[in-house]
Formats: sequence, C-alpha cells, structure tokens
Amino acid sequence: MNAFYTWSKTLNNADDDGSVTSGITYFNRSLEKGRANYDIHHRWVTTLAYELPFGKGRKWMTDGRVKNAILGGWEVVWIQTFQTGPPFTVGFAGSPFNYLPGVGQRPNQIAPNDSVKLAHVDIGPNRFPFSAQKRYLDINGFAYPAAYQIGTLGRNTLEGPGVVWPQTSVQKTWQIKESLAFTLRGDVNNVFKYHNFNPPNSTYNRTDPSNFGTIQGTRGSFSDIGTGRWHTIIVGRLQW
Repeated sequence: MNAFYTWSKTLNNADDDGSVTSGITYFNRSLEKGRANYDIHHRWVTTLAYELPFGKGRKWMTDGRVKNAILGGWEVVWIQTFQTGPPFTVGFAGSPFNYLPGVGQRPNQIAPNDSVKLAHVDIGPNRFPFSAQKRYLDINGFAYPAAYQIGTLGRNTLEGPGVVWPQTSVQKTWQIKESLAFTLRGDVNNVFKYHNFNPPNSTYNRTDPSNFGTIQGTRGSFSDIGTGRWHTIIVGRLQW
C-alpha cells in the first residue's frame, strides 16, 4: 500500500490570457492576487495492490494447469483519490447602480465563508429545475457595492466541490514462452458512481436569483478524473 498526500497553494494575479483589461485596476495588478483557478489545496491518493493467493507459487490451488491458467495469478489494485475543489470568483449582474467601466464586477461579501458556502455538497433530492436544489451559496451573504465603488470580494476566494474518485483494476499475466507473455487487465473508474460537481453558478443577481448558487453540471469527460459515469476499460498487452 502506498499513500500520497499533497498540501499546496498556487497564487497568481490573472487566470486569463495575461491581459490587463480584466482586473480591478489597470495600474496595480497586485490587487488581483489570489488563488490560481487550478489551485488544489489538498490531495490524498492511496494505492493498494493485492495478489490473490491462488495459483502456481501461491498459497492455494497450486496444482492443475487448467485451474492455474484460469483462476490463478490474478492481482487486484484499488486507487482512491480525495481532493478539495478549485477556487472560483463570485461576480454580479442586475445591479441598480452605475460603476466605472472596464473593472471587474464583484459584490460585497457580508458574511464569512463558512456561512455563505456549504461545507459539503448536498443539493437535495431535486436536481432539476436548478432552482429546486439546495444552494451551494447563500444569496443573503452578498450585496451590491455602492455606485462607482468596487466590491470587497476578492478573486477566487471561494472553493468549489471536491473530488472523490475510486478506481479498481484486475489483471493477470500468462507466460506463454520465456520471452513471450500476455497480460489481460480490466479497469473500473468511479466504482460507486459518485457525482463530482462543477463549481456553482456564481453570478450574484438580485433581479433574477433563481440560479445563483446552484450546481449545473458534473466534472470530467468520459475518462477524466471526476466524471460521474461508471465505466470500464479492458486492456490486452502482448509482451516480447
């Protein structure tokens, strides 16, 4: 068994193409300093490999060429990943006030992070419509800044849902000749079909609050870490 834990923090002052047109001010980019959008604070990966005790050279069922060829020599691997979510920025729309043009529009946060954001993702029994979910963000924890003022909320100050990602693999190698072997392996990703959610809708809008703080998708493509699908991969390898 191997276990790996990573505790990290990545900071930058822009998550776009590096232009200076998206920040609070053109003249002091340090005001935009914050967590990078790919920053993952905590990541724990555990790998467990176990040779099943059946077949030639192992504890049980050591005799019989047919039994050994079919049932002996199998190895099982389990990989479990836990990681915290990526940061995201809350913006706003629908304000009744006017603001300076060309600056980042972020609201005031009037409650601490542990009050405006759920500690764990639980959107409740209803996923659709989005407005029927339990909100990941509390709309009452934010407010519009006054006219021509900059909101107090920084960039990437809140954290999205994390990832729980189990994988398992079963494999066996047949030694055909001294210099020729064939390996068959089956991989299963997301064994328990755990849904790893994207960050929520983060546009604070008092005019239309129906979607603010709601989860509108899951992470990952078909084979990427975080996808909500349960899928298998069968691999055959001839080695000489």
